[in-house]
Amino acid sequence: MAKSRLGSWLRFRRESLRKGFYRKRTGYILLLNVSAIILFGALLVFLFEKRTNPDIKSYWDAIYMIIITIATVGYGDITPVTAGGRVTVVLVLVLGVSTLSAFITLMATRRAEKVRRRYSGLQDKLKSKHHVIVCGWNMSTHYVLARLKEELSGKHVEVILLCDLEEDPIDDEFTFFVRGDPTSIEALESVNTAEAKSAILLADESKERSDSDTDARTVLCALNIKQLNPGIEITAEALRPENIHHMKLVGIREILDVTSFMGNLIARSALHYGLISTVSDLVTREAGLRSYSLPASKDRVGKTREEVETELQQDYGAQLVAITWRDGLRPSDLDYRIQEGDTIIVISAQEPPGA
Repeated sequence: MAKSRLGSWLRFRRESLRKGFYRKRTGYILLLNVSAIILFGALLVFLFEKRTNPDIKSYWDAIYMIIITIATVGYGDITPVTAGGRVTVVLVLVLGVSTLSAFITLMATRRAEKVRRRYSGLQDKLKSKHHVIVCGWNMSTHYVLARLKEELSGKHVEVILLCDLEEDPIDDEFTFFVRGDPTSIEALESVNTAEAKSAILLADESKERSDSDTDARTVLCALNIKQLNPGIEITAEALRPENIHHMKLVGIREILDVTSFMGNLIARSALHYGLISTVSDLVTREAGLRSYSLPASKDRVGKTREEVETELQQDYGAQLVAITWRDGLRPSDLDYRIQEGDTIIVISAQEPPGA
């Protein structure tokens, strides 16, 4: 069994090397020609010049002269003195410069093509591991990617955007853009979904579709992702509340019902003023900050919200987000006085005492 696996691996490596060589053989041939021109030209110059030219004492002197000739530097410290040496230098100059120029042009063209494919999302299969895949494109994608960049900064976790757009919509070296249909198995394989850490499925608005069709594509995308990586964590955006059930059936554990969430948030904010600010502070906090709840201690009972907020900011660098009690939010005005049984919600980089 082990011998059979070794044989299969060797055959695979041999075939991979063969294909890689054929893809790059033009460059190899040009590089080989340049090397041959330098070595053979230097040999001829050395044979012609070694007895009459005091500047060419060894083969390496001849190689040095040929290289600076092809590079069109021409320091003038070594020059041919025989007719054969001069003819050889002229031939080397013509052949070497043209071949070297062709090689440099080929490399520059390949580099430009690689950059073009990178910005067009057409690069070869990625080999990323433990990365985050963002599927689909809509108006909120910019904010999603910006937040991921902030949260993952310094953690060496790659973010890959997979969507069906003509060009890279994000001019950012942090995010890799891959052009493709997120519902396609081939496109998901190209971003190495099998070894991804998590996936975010946004309501795809790259093409004009109804809300139901968009949610159906989200379900199909999740099915294909789970097929490639059964253990991956998926977060999805739902446009229609009635489609959430289907998303849960395919293994999506985190679902944002945009319509219901926004409607409920606005309605409840009218009854509990300050709710929108609280939620906004929680989800837009800076990277590295966490939320904590502090029971109202005896020394804080009777103080105004403004006094407690200033105290927390000065002592722990904490930002007061909201004050709650058993029936919901307390008023958000600065003159409200802390009462026994209140809970103070703060955002801080360090855990305050009693949190």
